Amino acid sequence: MTRRLVIDNDGGVDDCTGIWWALTAPDVEVVALVATWGNTERDAAAANLCRILHAAGRPDIPVVLGATDPAGPSPLSDRAAHVHGADGLGGYAHEWATGSVTPSDEPAADLLARLVAADPGALDLVTTGPLTTLASVLAERPELVDGFRSLTVMGGSVRAGGNALPAAEANVAHDPQAAAAVVAAPWATEQPPLLVGLDVTMAALLEADVELAAAHASDAVPARFLARPMDGYLAFYESVRQTPPGMFPCHDLLAVMAAAEQPVITEVATWPLAVDTGGGAAWGATVADRRPVPESTLGDFAPWRVALACDPAPFRAAVQRLFTPS
Repeated sequence: MTRRLVIDNDGGVDDCTGIWWALTAPDVEVVALVATWGNTERDAAAANLCRILHAAGRPDIPVVLGATDPAGPSPLSDRAAHVHGADGLGGYAHEWATGSVTPSDEPAADLLARLVAADPGALDLVTTGPLTTLASVLAERPELVDGFRSLTVMGGSVRAGGNALPAAEANVAHDPQAAAAVVAAPWATEQPPLLVGLDVTMAALLEADVELAAAHASDAVPARFLARPMDGYLAFYESVRQTPPGMFPCHDLLAVMAAAEQPVITEVATWPLAVDTGGGAAWGATVADRRPVPESTLGDFAPWRVALACDPAPFRAAVQRLFTPS
């Protein structure tokens, strides 16, 4: 069964890797791309998406513009230029033309509503950036919580701690208020949304001597597009020592593959979930209530599926295929 994806993203290195994978996967259809602020400015993110679609020969896929700034107070209001470069692609975005591909004037909420109306319950929505745009869309069109076949969110952490902050993952910490609104929305309880956070994305690592070397050795378009941006991405992870030497994650790719129901997630638990918006040391943390019998609760908890374990083998194999010349 072909999975039909709408990808809401912030145009960084791992977002672009996930998009390239989805564009080339035989059982995946990319229906639309939404550009959101986060790794870089919103318009720079949109330009990166147009670059991918032009390079891939897919000008038919619409790109729409999402949010430009967080919806509320945030401990991480700055863009992640130190991770992805000022342009989202490690300083190499200018080497790839956008061609005739330009963002649509259609508002993101209108696009999503139109797509859902045309094919209700058939689209899989995956977010790989801050949740600002999705929170705004749901505030304007709350009926869309029932319109998608599934929602997959790259963000948060239940057991692994934070990355951008001690307790908070970057996408959630960029806009905790928006993340809290999305988490608390009345999603279908028979299949709650899936959180693909640091618990699994930091366990699915690529190697400089394997996947990155393959990218540099390949003349495949995705490899040429991603190789040097991935160099900078690896250098960041080397600098913060969050991974073994010579290894780095690709968070958003794992989430996109999970949304497409590839065999990468091996353990999932359903727990009440909330986001800390209090402004303290855990500001932006995703909190799962794992108690068998809760005594009391603070905040707006809602049932979510949380990815807890993954199989890196199909994840790495997918990257190696992506970098193999056709």
